[in-house]
Amino acid sequence: MTAPIAPWPRPAFRPTGRRAAITLIAFADEDVLKARPDLGLHDAVPKTAPIAALDLRIHHYADSPSWIDGWRTGALRNIAAQQLDNLDLLDAASCCYSITVEVDDPTDLTHLQLAWAVATMLADAGSCATLDAYACNGLSGPTLASLSPHRPFTIQQEVSLIAETEPTPGFGHPVHTRGMMKFGQPDLITGVPADRLQDTAQILNHLARMLAEGHVLVPGQQLRFDGRRTLAVTPYAPDTTTPDVNLNNDGLLLVEL
Repeated sequence: MTAPIAPWPRPAFRPTGRRAAITLIAFADEDVLKARPDLGLHDAVPKTAPIAALDLRIHHYADSPSWIDGWRTGALRNIAAQQLDNLDLLDAASCCYSITVEVDDPTDLTHLQLAWAVATMLADAGSCATLDAYACNGLSGPTLASLSPHRPFTIQQEVSLIAETEPTPGFGHPVHTRGMMKFGQPDLITGVPADRLQDTAQILNHLARMLAEGHVLVPGQQLRFDGRRTLAVTPYAPDTTTPDVNLNNDGLLLVEL
């Protein structure tokens, strides 16, 4: 008997009224589901996974060339070049699947497990690469196919931490998250000098994990770290002194006091 798959929990859940969403783009050279129309999801996800919320679509290059190329060119291609061993298969893909799951204020993270289970099945059937659209993170087909549905939740696999190489005058190097929309949470951003990039990334990783677990940060809140640094939570509103890093989500700006 196959062991049931445990839901990824949110032990500190507090209702926010926000909507959580995940979108994955899986590239393939053919319709890999032709030979596998039944996904068999009930054996690959927790029993409470919101299967009815799954939106799985195939997009053929002949019908949507610019839409498909938009996921494998420009900045996303630069990211793929760092994360995938071979871009030839990505370039040769004649179609892709969009995997989207949206839920209201989730009390657990089974919607993420559902999306990844579908992407894993596509990889096992022949998709060559998958892009996590909100986290801007790419996985090769073999890497994705090897993931166990029983794996524990890991924030580093769901959210990207990005440190911009160019500082903004009066702000510093922007350091920010991507992917918090997957939890129905705002992304986090702060600006720091170059010598604080590493420890600031650790702080944001810690806060991202807290938000994923269901904690809530609100403007006006102050956070103390290591007895040395105090960060104030404020709304993120790009202006002449606060750079726009194209979060594709609302955000919270952490200002050091």
